[in-house]
Amino acid sequence: MFLIRFLLLLLLPVAALAAPKTAPAPTTPAVTGPAMWEIKTDTAKVTLFGTVHTLPRDVDWFRPHVVAAVDSADLVVLETLPPDSYMAVAPMIERLARLPQPHALLLRLPAAQRGPLVEALARLKPPPLERYETWYVALTLANMQAAEYGFDPRIGAEAVLAARARIRQKPLHGLETMEEQLINFDALPESDQVQLLLTTLDDLSGSKQRMEYMVKAWVDGDIDWLARQMNRAFSGSPMLKRMLMDDRNERWAAWIARKIQTEPQHLFVAVGAGHLGGAGNLIEILGRYGLEAKLVTPPVGATGARRQARQNVSKK
Repeated sequence: MFLIRFLLLLLLPVAALAAPKTAPAPTTPAVTGPAMWEIKTDTAKVTLFGTVHTLPRDVDWFRPHVVAAVDSADLVVLETLPPDSYMAVAPMIERLARLPQPHALLLRLPAAQRGPLVEALARLKPPPLERYETWYVALTLANMQAAEYGFDPRIGAEAVLAARARIRQKPLHGLETMEEQLINFDALPESDQVQLLLTTLDDLSGSKQRMEYMVKAWVDGDIDWLARQMNRAFSGSPMLKRMLMDDRNERWAAWIARKIQTEPQHLFVAVGAGHLGGAGNLIEILGRYGLEAKLVTPPVGATGARRQARQNVSKK
């Protein structure tokens, strides 16, 4: 099951719900790295960069081509702006996710499928979740597992890009608010929320290596591999794909096309890497507006062994 890993790493920066205000200072190592695209018109330029929302330490990604693109932009556009703190979004979480009455977590799942939930609760020791909707339970457990593996939104791509933009005094714009993102989950019927929780529980076991391989694929610019995993992740979840991918990509493409037409400038647009690969990706939709994106950063050239290792892990 790949869905929850893509949600947290490559689609939605919901792991940032627990991110503190400060972000580490960016660095500029002297090697090439993650894939980046450019769109040029007679009067404007768009740089497209796919992000990973939460990362482990020592991932060498903020490289000169990314730094130069951010520094030369007139406006830095992120999927959503990182919150200052959990307390800044806590009222929104309470409004969207809190239930009128407690509902025992185990009773939300079929009796035969409760074992993994019991194990996850005992191991991760989350705060009491009986008063929260099932989608929020799933995201909380997934975020806690990622944190246990050393994945941290404070060093995710958005945090670093936002910090760099502020250092360079670049204006920042969020394509969505955190509330708009979470409304997608809140709108799911309970049956789909339960399926999301079951997928999450299935995904928690042994997911560290698979998460690390996704990050390596991103750093290597292995676009094809990421696209295949994106298609696979949503193969059994057409509703989530429409809500989390297709509809949002359509909105973002329309915004980008309108923005550069009305305000000619250089936009640096960074969204989850999952939005730039797979069926119906943002680059394809921008093409329908006559905006052709060209890959300007070739893959690092991962060895065949590393690519094969990713293929082997993705099958598990």
